[in-house]
Amino acid sequence: MNVIKEGLKEAAMAILPLTIFVLILNFVFLPFSWETIGMILLGALITLIGLFLFLHGTKISLIPMGELIGAYLPQSGSMLLLVLTAFIFIFSVTLADPSVHVMVETFKNLADSGIPPKLLSLLVSAGMGILVTFALLRIVFSIPIRLVLIVGYLSIIVLSYFAPTELVPFFLDSGSISTGPLAVPCIIALGLGTASVLGGKDSLEDGFGLVGIATLGPILTMMIWGVFFL
Repeated sequence: MNVIKEGLKEAAMAILPLTIFVLILNFVFLPFSWETIGMILLGALITLIGLFLFLHGTKISLIPMGELIGAYLPQSGSMLLLVLTAFIFIFSVTLADPSVHVMVETFKNLADSGIPPKLLSLLVSAGMGILVTFALLRIVFSIPIRLVLIVGYLSIIVLSYFAPTELVPFFLDSGSISTGPLAVPCIIALGLGTASVLGGKDSLEDGFGLVGIATLGPILTMMIWGVFFL
């Protein structure tokens, strides 16, 4: 029961300020209407319930799963198993992330870009999977994160000169959009689980930074697609 109370409190603290702000805007700029106020409050209630269920489900399932997978893979002794499992896990999580679906729906309203919406979600998810897998290998082989970020962003800068100019801003935004409320906890849990079982590794120092590396994935895959296929 305490877990449910804490979860509802956490969701309410996230929803309440936005609800109050929307109500204030409604009173200031729109004619007074009980129907509109009722719709706002009903929407806030539905959002509260949905957010609570989403966060609670993530905490009791995906985050523990990520930690267990991250802890088991290095101990298995198989780099192939680590690579394949990490990629499939993050690819699936990103593909299911609400923020990716919002991005695809928004992209449908843009002018024809030559990228089918379904392919867009696959490219973004694949990019996340590849870079998170590489981030785990970075932990295993003690590759400095500074080197990874420098090489990654330099590659993005170079590719941006060859990708379609009108799509470069969207490509750059795809990294932050893809790291949504479902993908981020799983990425962090996977990194912490991996770092916690490796000798000489600090789970805080090595486990964090994965999200920063992961954001490079969608940008790079979108840039590469733009350069070679558009």
